[in-house]
Amino acid sequence: MKPDLLHTTRHLVQVLAFCLVISALQYLFHPERPYEVPLVYSLSIGLCTWFITDLGRFVVGIDPVTAWPRGWRGPALVAFGMVTGYTCGTLLSDAWFGWSSWHTVAANELRASLIITVVAGVVISSYFYLQGKSQTLQRRMKVAESQATEAQLRLLLTQLEPHMLFNTLANLRVLVGIDPARAQHMLDHLIAYLRATLSASRATEHGLQAEFDRLRDYLALMEVRMGPRLSYTLELPDALRQASVPPLLLQPLVENSIRHGLEPKVEGG
Repeated sequence: MKPDLLHTTRHLVQVLAFCLVISALQYLFHPERPYEVPLVYSLSIGLCTWFITDLGRFVVGIDPVTAWPRGWRGPALVAFGMVTGYTCGTLLSDAWFGWSSWHTVAANELRASLIITVVAGVVISSYFYLQGKSQTLQRRMKVAESQATEAQLRLLLTQLEPHMLFNTLANLRVLVGIDPARAQHMLDHLIAYLRATLSASRATEHGLQAEFDRLRDYLALMEVRMGPRLSYTLELPDALRQASVPPLLLQPLVENSIRHGLEPKVEGG
């Protein structure tokens, strides 16, 4: 995985804001000192730690789910980044002010500075880890939603069966001129069939009665188209009318029976 310039810039801005907060807190505890001192040290240590840790992820290798190295490599990278970032940041700040904090700073202040670096490094690394995992999951959710929508559209196209629909419309066009009453009858069943198909595409299940009603409209269309070559009966016991079933449970069986069983036969069935 290659570095993402937008995410890298966003991390940089967040680290800068975090460093400013730390320098402000340090100044509150020691207002007698110039604000420039905690500001320079905080920015130097924070930016060095960020540079090594954040960009080091792409050298070590990133888990696609969390956007961080897998297993022990993640904590090891954070620890290495904090130690190296603290050392490099302190040396840069010392060079800026022209002194050596390793010799001039009291032991308790040096210890407090180390603790602040460790806590800040752990906090912001955890934040970036959780943020990266959340963004990855959100992207996967969007992809899954897009795929689900596409699958639903494909299912709808399958339910409408374009071949059957075109043949029905062609027959309807002929009937309008020679048998308007029969054309009206066919059009009513076509509207009912399309309405039921659209409703079924939005549901995960419906009653068995609704499935039979849909089959009845479909078979009525086929009956108009095939004439006496098609005969059928639908029998549904009362005890099963309200049973919940997935949409299209029976329709593919009926469609295949007509397409592959009855249409090739001149005598029908």
